[in-house]
Amino acid sequence: MTSIVRVSISTAVLLAALLVLQLRSSGDAVPIRKSLDHFPVSVGQWQARQDTALEPQTIDQLKVSDYLMRRYVHEAGQSLWLYIGYWATQRKGADFHSPKNCLPGGGWEPVEATRIAIDLPTPHLTITVNRYVIQKDRSIQVVLYWYQTHGMAIASEVDAKIELVRGAITRNRTDGALVRVSSLVAGSPQDTTDRLVEYVRRIYPVLPEFLPD
Repeated sequence: MTSIVRVSISTAVLLAALLVLQLRSSGDAVPIRKSLDHFPVSVGQWQARQDTALEPQTIDQLKVSDYLMRRYVHEAGQSLWLYIGYWATQRKGADFHSPKNCLPGGGWEPVEATRIAIDLPTPHLTITVNRYVIQKDRSIQVVLYWYQTHGMAIASEVDAKIELVRGAITRNRTDGALVRVSSLVAGSPQDTTDRLVEYVRRIYPVLPEFLPD
């Protein structure tokens, strides 16, 4: 499949999503199961150290129903940031904001973009997430992120939009979340990736306590 065809398909899907959401604008918002403020402060060998509040204008732009921005520190000293943004409905301008669009706006330049598979503890299956390496001056970050929609982890923004349309048509639901884990590189990018992967394995089974299926 050529890049032109892929872009055309992606554009068609996004336009279809917008049309469906506009036509089905009367659906009820799906409340989060539990406020993200109550997300565990202890995750394996990671301990919460700092919660950060987004600026009001940022919240107004993102239109999230609930969110969490928290720094965790490993007992060995490395730290990471967890961000979860939840939308009870993605109508009326509320929508996923891809980190690929947001992070460069903060001065971070993309270095590498791939996808990796993460084997989760039983009974969960393997999920695929985006791995994004970015750089600003001499600082390098590794970012893992995915869209959590109706109990599924979805890496592709286009596939997330397709699920959004399917949910709007079949269940009159457009709720969903973006989950992002990031860390400055300590050691090597692969070392940092391995730490983030282990953290994701720890938190993924906890997500259903907060995010609706």
